[in-house]
Amino acid sequence: MDQNNVLNEFSQPSYDNASIGQRLANYIIDAIVFYFFIFLFSIIAGVSLAASGAVDEMSTEAEVQSAMGGIFLLYLVVFAVLFAYYTLLEGSKGKTIGKMVTKTRVIRDDGEPMTHGKAFLRTLCRLVPFEFISVFFGNGTMWHDSWTGTRVVKDK
Repeated sequence: MDQNNVLNEFSQPSYDNASIGQRLANYIIDAIVFYFFIFLFSIIAGVSLAASGAVDEMSTEAEVQSAMGGIFLLYLVVFAVLFAYYTLLEGSKGKTIGKMVTKTRVIRDDGEPMTHGKAFLRTLCRLVPFEFISVFFGNGTMWHDSWTGTRVVKDK
């Protein structure tokens, strides 16, 4: 048997790219899950502030600045949840909850499993304004896929 034929038998498996519909479903499901986590955090933070009496009547400048610090903290939490959600799930399993529902997963372009570094870069690219509509340009490949050398495929 020819050595080239033997090597061809062990070539990389082929993957079918996820459809645009699956990509949109992933986005919607993941957005719902993300906002659910933010909602829970907001409820916990609001109840904690109310219980501490910190939200009675804000009349002094120091109290207003304190409230602004709370808003800054909320933004930090939002970004932390966003990065943790995508980086941990995609980096470890290649799947977010949306991808689990639609039976898709993210892989590197070379077919290898995701790393946490690639997942972090994908999440960073998601912050580009209007990035989510890039699915409609270029056969369903989104910018965070093409910029990081990854793709979403149908799970076998």
